Amino acid sequence: MARVRTVTVPGGRAFEYVAQGRGPATLLVHPGGPGLTYHYLRGLLKLANANLRVVLFNPRGVGHSWAPKNRSEYTIPNLAEDVEAIRRALKIRELHLLGYSAGGFVALEYARRYERRLTSLLLCATAGSAEEVRASNRMMISAASPRQRTRLRELTRARAFESPEYTKLAAEITRPFSTRFLATDPLDWKATRSSPTVYRAMMARTGDEFVVDGTMASWDGRPYYSKIETPSVVVVGKYDFFLEPSLDMAQRIEPAHLRVLPHSSHMEVLEQPREFLGTLREFLQDVTGG
Repeated sequence: MARVRTVTVPGGRAFEYVAQGRGPATLLVHPGGPGLTYHYLRGLLKLANANLRVVLFNPRGVGHSWAPKNRSEYTIPNLAEDVEAIRRALKIRELHLLGYSAGGFVALEYARRYERRLTSLLLCATAGSAEEVRASNRMMISAASPRQRTRLRELTRARAFESPEYTKLAAEITRPFSTRFLATDPLDWKATRSSPTVYRAMMARTGDEFVVDGTMASWDGRPYYSKIETPSVVVVGKYDFFLEPSLDMAQRIEPAHLRVLPHSSHMEVLEQPREFLGTLREFLQDVTGG
């Protein structure tokens, strides 16, 4: 298992990470959540070889990485700036940036700010705006049973977001679109931890799982799609709640290749690991020259 390391960037901010492979190319992986540790993405370390270093890191406030005191500092632009600071600190010259789920939001923001630093962009199980997240939430609620929708409305009116019943109900509603094909929790998923502070600050300030009222409430990366010239790949599961946003993303980013995995929902990295890694390996071989 890769050893956990720490990289320190200007301002004394330290980020923990694991790495495998040598480079000169580097695949830098931003996990999702927002607020999840990198552990569920450890399968990506298998992509490492003598030509490609794979780096998985925990963003600000996640795991044992540096955490700002003010929750208002958990923003997509700030996370994108963290990526650039980590790139500089690790002396990455050939950057292949992978964003998974909410990590894809950061990858898109990074591309908007620092596209000249990118060699390729890998957008996995993600969307391009807060509005698309809201639309995906509405879609999942509409697919729930009448009983589930009724009870969700009651719990939402009561603002019972901290109750075990609400947590269980939200998981039942989202499961067909998030972990549909996982009969049990893989070890990498069991090892993954979530930061409620980061998640609440960025996504669900009130605790309502089906709204977006945190710092990313007005974020929209879609206007930048037409400007992206970096070789890109969009990978999404057929049953992912982000399927439609991913399809739109792939269509509007002209250099993007699209792969829809037929037996996956949102956790494609765990549901179809062989196919997921195979898709990324093929793409990376093309853009790195082997």
